[in-house]
Formats: sequence, structure tokens, C-alpha cells
Amino acid sequence: MESFDVIVNPPKITVLGCSGSYAKKGGACTGFLVQSPEANVWLDAGPGTLGNLQKHIEISDLTAIVLTHEHADHWLELPVVYNAIRHYVMCGQIPVYGTQGTMKLAKQMCPVLEEAFNWNVIKDGSREVIGDQSWRWSQTDHYVETVASRVEVGESSFVFTADTGPNWDVSTLGESVSLAISESTFLACKEDEGILHLSARQAAELAKKIKANHLVLSHLAPGEDRVQHEKQASEVFDGPITVATAGDQYSF
Repeated sequence: MESFDVIVNPPKITVLGCSGSYAKKGGACTGFLVQSPEANVWLDAGPGTLGNLQKHIEISDLTAIVLTHEHADHWLELPVVYNAIRHYVMCGQIPVYGTQGTMKLAKQMCPVLEEAFNWNVIKDGSREVIGDQSWRWSQTDHYVETVASRVEVGESSFVFTADTGPNWDVSTLGESVSLAISESTFLACKEDEGILHLSARQAAELAKKIKANHLVLSHLAPGEDRVQHEKQASEVFDGPITVATAGDQYSF
């Protein structure tokens, strides 16, 4: 079995998948690996992300899994991990931090959930220390209960918006972050359609508001023009902008 060096300094994030709603050809839905010297946290487990996760760490090296909401493109690898732990991977329960709605669906698909996972319900205002990572969550503006995350490791920090419409106040998670990973589902031409997602321009406004050093655009719907997403964001946000690709790594 291939071995991995899981000691990470400085902390970094690896993109495991970044397609919104469904995976583009050869891609994967939303998922990130958040690594620091004392923790490996899988943030959202969208379809296709498990295989990419194992390019970097073994399942048994996971410290925890964080699931932002119950929409399938953000958590549906969990039943697959459940099967892996029950039958193939020799490890104890993995802590999972997720919303009440996600837990309800997970229990329907994994009848004996506690055989593989120790579930902890998170909601607006929840806080948790996972290894050397300090997490806190804020409920966003979405169709189901959804929580954005702020993670701090020493002086380093990042914010992940999860899915949200424009009426969520990102400043509830504080300001001055090293990195903002924001959903950017569509371009500005769709802002008036009442969709509870963000445009590239709105994602840039969010990053500017919290004084992020670097903006990463993610969750683009398949077929979206990546060049135009970066262009529209750059008209608002002056710092570095990256349109996420699976395999990208960012220090924070």
C-alpha cells in the first residue's frame, strides 16, 4: 500500500472536486482536503471526491469529515466511505460534523451509521476544535440548512462559503482571512433570477468585504465559462483570483 506523509506545515487545502450540481466530464463535485500539522479534514464529500482524496491520504488517516448541507453534490460519498470502513478499511469511527438534515439522510442510507461514524450536529454559531484546526460555522442563504465554515490554524485562516445566495452576511465569520473559497455558480447575467447561489461578481464582493488575500472560485456549473468567471470577479476584487481545478493546492 502506498504511504503518505500527512504532516503539513504550513496548512494547505487540496481541491478534490469543484463542479456545481453535477460533475463535469472526468470531474468531481465539491470536496476539499484541509491539512495542517495535526489534522486531515475532508470538507464536503461530493460524488467523485473519494478517489481523489486517496491520492493524498488513506481513509484511515482522516481526522474528521465536515458536511455543509444535505444536497447530494456535497455529501454523497459518505455511504461509500461507510461501506469501506465496515468491510475493508481498518480504522475506528471517523468523527463527522454535519447538519441535522444531512444526518437524517445519511441514516436512511447507512442504517447503522455509528459503526463507521461519530456524528456531531452543527448549526449556525457552532464551533469545534479538530486537531489544531479551529472551526466555526454560519448559516447561509440557501434552500436547505447550509453552513459556511471559517477555519483557523494559528495565524492562518480561510473561509468556505458552501452554497449560498446573496443575502448571507459573510462578516458573521469575521474578517481578514488568508483565503476565501467561494461558490461561483453563474455569471452576473443571472443575478436577477432569484437563484440562491452566487455569481462570480457576488463572490468577489464577498471576498472584498472580508479582506481576503486570495479568492478561489468554485462550484461552477458544468459548461460555465471559466475565463469569464475570473474576468467578472477581477472587476471587483483586486487580489489574486483562481478558478478552482481538482488537484489544486493552496496554502493559507
